[in-house]
Amino acid sequence: MELIFLLLWAMLRSGEATGHGNGKCPTPYYIEFAEITIDRVMLGSKGRYKCEDGYKRTIGESNLIVCVNDTGFIHWTTKTSVCTPTSRQSERKPQSSAPENPVTIVPSDAAGYCGIPSPVEHAIPTMTHYAVGQELHYKCLRGYDARLPTSDISTCKEERGKIFWTRLSLLCTNDSKSGEEMTQPIPITDTSEPSHVPPVMLHVCTDIPDTSELSHVPSVMLPVTVAVFTVFPIIFIILGWIIILKLWRRRSFTEEVKIEKTKSILITAARVEMESEVEAHRLKSNM
Repeated sequence: MELIFLLLWAMLRSGEATGHGNGKCPTPYYIEFAEITIDRVMLGSKGRYKCEDGYKRTIGESNLIVCVNDTGFIHWTTKTSVCTPTSRQSERKPQSSAPENPVTIVPSDAAGYCGIPSPVEHAIPTMTHYAVGQELHYKCLRGYDARLPTSDISTCKEERGKIFWTRLSLLCTNDSKSGEEMTQPIPITDTSEPSHVPPVMLHVCTDIPDTSELSHVPSVMLPVTVAVFTVFPIIFIILGWIIILKLWRRRSFTEEVKIEKTKSILITAARVEMESEVEAHRLKSNM
């Protein structure tokens, strides 16, 4: 009975690390100014050793490693040597214009997952294949965490026959950056080589540029905005008062002219009437 219980427990622990599908996850999202870490590498995940400058892969030696389960023991397949010196140590490999894979494997105490592989001399391991169900942790670099959220998780899922990474709401930027999200794929090397490889372990290291010094560009539109919304309204108000004052003075002058004309007409009429009465009285006296 105890043996059956132990077998069931081992199957459950093994199942936790296994992806939910047999398909291959596409290229994960690349967020500018963000570091990407993975702490629980699932069964079926693959990686490759990349030789340092001045070294090349040994002919006939595979650089592929796989996260496997050997009778309940989950680990990376391991190697002792992958790279050999080139004919000239100064020889440099052509640099790719695409950004290098920034995924870093970090330690984890969780059972049922592959951890950090042991390093191989003159070689740097990189992730190349992710199992369905794998999670990648994104976090903005120091100096580019001006907007929330500053961290997020993308999960490889399979729905209706399609395998995809869940979208990220992460935008790593500072105050002087634009609000557009800048994403591009992480390069993944060819994984067509079979997974029948002897044991090796992995150590992923990524060089992150120093982003502590940031420049903030002041806005040149602020003075123009202040002028438009403060000076122009004041000018309009002053012009309005001048126009109203002129109209009021013109109306007052017109009314004064009308009053003077009316007075003149009334005085003239009274004078004519008075003269008529005097003349009539004179004629009556003569009679």
